[in-house]
Parts: sequence; C-alpha cells; structure tokens
Amino acid sequence: MSSMFEQLATAMSGGGPQQQEVQQWNQGAGSAPADQFGRAVFDAIRQVPQQEYQQHTQPGVGGTDPFGDLQPQQRTDLIGTLLNMVMNRGVSQQQVMEGAGVSTLDPRQMSPEQMASVAQWAQQNHPQAFGYTAAQYQQQPNILTSLLGNKALMTAVASLGASYLASRSRKG
Repeated sequence: MSSMFEQLATAMSGGGPQQQEVQQWNQGAGSAPADQFGRAVFDAIRQVPQQEYQQHTQPGVGGTDPFGDLQPQQRTDLIGTLLNMVMNRGVSQQQVMEGAGVSTLDPRQMSPEQMASVAQWAQQNHPQAFGYTAAQYQQQPNILTSLLGNKALMTAVASLGASYLASRSRKG
C-alpha cells in the first residue's frame, strides 16, 4: 500500500493526472474517510508557505493558471464551495471581499486572478475551509491539484499513507 501512495505522489506531481492515476487515486487517497482526508488537507495547506501558495495560484506565474485551466463549471463550483465553507464559519461576504481584495463573490463573474486572491486569502485566514472543500472533491484529483498545488496534495497523501500504515501496524 505504501508503494501505491508513492506512485500516486509521483504521478500527481508530473502535472495533470491520467486516467490510470485517477483510478489509483480513487483506490487510495480517494477512498479515505472524508473527515480523515479533510484533516490531512487542512494540515498540509497550513504547511505551505504563503509565498509558495501564491506562486501556485497566481495566473501566469511559472506559466501556470490552475483555476483558469479548469472547466468553467468546475471553476465556479470549486470557488463557490470554498467561499461557502469560509462563510459557514461566520465570516461575512464583506470580510471576504475586503480581505481578498475582490469586487464580487459570484464565482460565475470572477476571473482566475480573483479566484486566486480568494484562495490565497482563505489559505492564510481560514485554512480549515480547504479541508472541507477538498473532501467535496476527494474523487477529483485534477480539481484538488488546482486548488492545493502539488506540495500540499502530496503532503496530504503522505499523511494518509502514514495513517494507513500506522493503523495496520496497530492491528497486526
């Protein structure tokens, strides 16, 4: 099982996942209990330095556009879910708009740059929202890669693998 997590890490760090990697993902990390997966993502996103996360999400930096690369519906659903998770924690729309420096919170009207600003602000101020959001997209590694970046996603997968191995050693 640990080699499966290592294979996932290698496959996912090489860019967009292929069908075989998605199947491996769903058999491994994608099948973890949602609360365990969410905790692993929450812990992982907190470990990514702010500057590094900004470089991942900001369109054009390093030739990437993680939100712009998603299908329009995927993009709006993802940012809508993240915003809902932040606001479910008692944060007002005004606080999000001011904190992220955006003029709208309607995901259908947001540019990839505005989405990046919201994600960057949430990563610094409400990282727990990433755990809940990631659990909603647990079976969709391409969307998770856009939201989290390779470092956070691989840290979460490594944490899940370590938890799995620890639980097996307690049973055996």
